[in-house]
Amino acid sequence: MVGLMTTARAWWGGLALRLLATLLLAAALPVPTHATDASGAGAGIVLVDAAGRTVRLAAPARRIVLNDSLLLLSLALIDPDPVARIAGWAGPQRLDPGMRDAFRRRFPAIDAIPAIGGVSPANASAEGILGVRPDLVVIKSWQPDWDRLAEIMEAAGVPVLFLEGPASAALPPAEATALSMDILGKALGRQAQADAFNAFVRSRYRTVIDRLPATVRRPSVLVDAFAGTDCCSTPGADNRLTQLVDLAGGRSIGAHVPGYDGRLSQEYVLAANPDVYIGTGGAHLVAQGGLMLGGGIDRERAQASLRAVLSQPIRRDLAAVKQGRAYGVSHQLSTSALSLLVFECFAKWLHPARLADLDPEATLAEINRRFLAVPFEGTFWTAADAGADGGRP
Repeated sequence: MVGLMTTARAWWGGLALRLLATLLLAAALPVPTHATDASGAGAGIVLVDAAGRTVRLAAPARRIVLNDSLLLLSLALIDPDPVARIAGWAGPQRLDPGMRDAFRRRFPAIDAIPAIGGVSPANASAEGILGVRPDLVVIKSWQPDWDRLAEIMEAAGVPVLFLEGPASAALPPAEATALSMDILGKALGRQAQADAFNAFVRSRYRTVIDRLPATVRRPSVLVDAFAGTDCCSTPGADNRLTQLVDLAGGRSIGAHVPGYDGRLSQEYVLAANPDVYIGTGGAHLVAQGGLMLGGGIDRERAQASLRAVLSQPIRRDLAAVKQGRAYGVSHQLSTSALSLLVFECFAKWLHPARLADLDPEATLAEINRRFLAVPFEGTFWTAADAGADGGRP
């Protein structure tokens, strides 16, 4: 009897889900038909996303919803007109304002993209998403709470694609980026462009890794996340920034912090007295006198903001700061498909003699020339020492 009741509840639950999706779809504008091939049959795309889910599209997606506006950077690497594909997005304020201005100059339609719900599953709006008539929803990172929204979308005939998840979590950075871009390229019909970018990323990582033997001395590093008035937030054990430090031949003093991020006590930081200081920052930190890096920010302003951060208690007492081994890098860059640039900066800063000819600026210049629909212009990393490699593209 209990088994029958459980089955009945599951059946009614599934029916309710289908009814909800139908009602939401009915409330939205008509969903456009997919492109077909010459025979009238759907071209058909089948792929496995980073959450291990099989995703089917009738044709390359042309109207997509992004759960995070930062995914515009990934689109811009493989699509010459990335803004035209975006039917709606969440968190438009998260996009670096200087980068957004650069996109606006080339693609004024960016200002007309509707804001749909929020970046997190709790703030996502199924009704809002369906209201803009997408043929694909792209979510940056899988979390269990996204499953409910995915079920509603797919019951309404709208596939959902996760670019990061269990399938990518254990991969090294180059392969995690490649998986994400490969999935996106297939879904958009831009496979060749994704393949070219992935080959470039793998080659650049390999060039550095091959020059850092296992026996290389690993300097200790403080990664001071969102460097502002207080020190020190840190990436944790499960954070890609921690992994990038390790791969670049360093040892993060915050690597023991469980999970994604946390805080280090002042006493711990002073006792650890790291060899190298690296702050992360962005334009949003201007209000609190923090580290300013990003689109449209000139070198002098970025460097001045780093010096101001380093003049504060705790940081100013560190050997790394006193010895001129203090740097800053764009946090937004570190969480994007362009984290290769952060890796190259880390490697050069940690091993300046061994990697004297490594040039992150040249790498960005090549990315601008070969891949990005809108070139990056601004200062995305800097150094307290004007003679160190902390320039701009």
